[in-house]
Amino acid sequence: MFRKNSIVILALCVAMLQIYGCSGIMKANHFISQERYDEAIPILKEQIAERPDFARARNKLGFAYLKTGQLDKAINEFENVLNKVPDEPYAILYLGMAYLNKEELGKAMDTWKMYKNVRAPLVEEEINRLMTVLLIAQSQRSAKTALAQEGQLKTNKPDANTIAVCYFNDLSEDKSLRAFQKGLAAMVATDLSKIRNFKVIERLRLQALLQEMKLGQTGIVDPNTAPIVGKLLGTENLVTGNLSLGSIQVVASVSSSSNEKVLGSTSTKVEQENFYDLPGLVIQNCADILGIKLSDEEKAVIGVPHTKVYQAFIYYGQALDALDAGKWQDAKNLFEMALKEDPLFYLAKKGRDSCPGKNTPSIAEISVMTAVDLANVTERSIDKAEDQQARADKTASTASKGGCSGGSGHSH
Repeated sequence: MFRKNSIVILALCVAMLQIYGCSGIMKANHFISQERYDEAIPILKEQIAERPDFARARNKLGFAYLKTGQLDKAINEFENVLNKVPDEPYAILYLGMAYLNKEELGKAMDTWKMYKNVRAPLVEEEINRLMTVLLIAQSQRSAKTALAQEGQLKTNKPDANTIAVCYFNDLSEDKSLRAFQKGLAAMVATDLSKIRNFKVIERLRLQALLQEMKLGQTGIVDPNTAPIVGKLLGTENLVTGNLSLGSIQVVASVSSSSNEKVLGSTSTKVEQENFYDLPGLVIQNCADILGIKLSDEEKAVIGVPHTKVYQAFIYYGQALDALDAGKWQDAKNLFEMALKEDPLFYLAKKGRDSCPGKNTPSIAEISVMTAVDLANVTERSIDKAEDQQARADKTASTASKGGCSGGSGHSH
């Protein structure tokens, strides 16, 4: 009897603890919903003092700290949650926001790369698009800093394993290979990143530098200017090249930034229907110039075509052009057209999924945004995605007989 009573009392105690905890969270949520973050903070701190592993309270406290500008405290709370639950989406989302508000764009993007949430796919999709905006902003800042410190950078020696792939110059009379300029470069860079001896510079970083150097959409880096561009990018090796007709011929050169010279050049020619062989051939030639022996596994990887559909490749190159011009809707449409031609074209899918929305600020607007501006735009976009997810969940719940919605799990 005594044991039975003890069990009942223990159950009541646990129930009271849960009720107390829930009521505290509910009260804090009430203050947060009214943007009375200062009043929510002591309630949440009290909850955590009694239950240090109360992840939900820590998330809410981190959010309240974020909204009151206490960024280091916010980061600490979200990191505490992620130490216990490494893939917790709420903590990842707002930890990235905290870093963004601290003007640490690199850390914000590294954090958001971990974001996965099957319960909120619309939010996940929006974060992928916002990552592109942040990368553009970070690349623009890096380019401006590099040009301002050009004299100092000339004395720096980049990491020997770094490499950038510049756009290929279309030498055809009718400029029919224009789509190859960026499309081929993007494919070569993607495959180079699969080789352990190379650390590849992001394409958007190169694009931002070209724009800052007033080369913009049509600027082509040749072997003579490659060392200068390499030092500004902080990369040792640069791949440059020309495209010409008579089948499709690629003349690729590898230049050294520190030695300020061309290390070697090679020529490759394929028939138009075999265009998809070009990335692997260019990489093999570059590796030979640099004295790098590719493993059988690496050869196999770079030998896998991105697409065998010529028109899909053309649309992809055009999409990159539109993206670099800040024509977001045009870029998305072109990526979609590439996918329609070849539904298995992964780079086109990645481009479409990470393409900024049509209401995203322009390239010029992004270039003058402060970290706070970027954070505000980002938060508005995420809030909109959360609202869309909530409506989609409600619609799905209504359509399902007796079903109930799981929700996005992101309500503040």
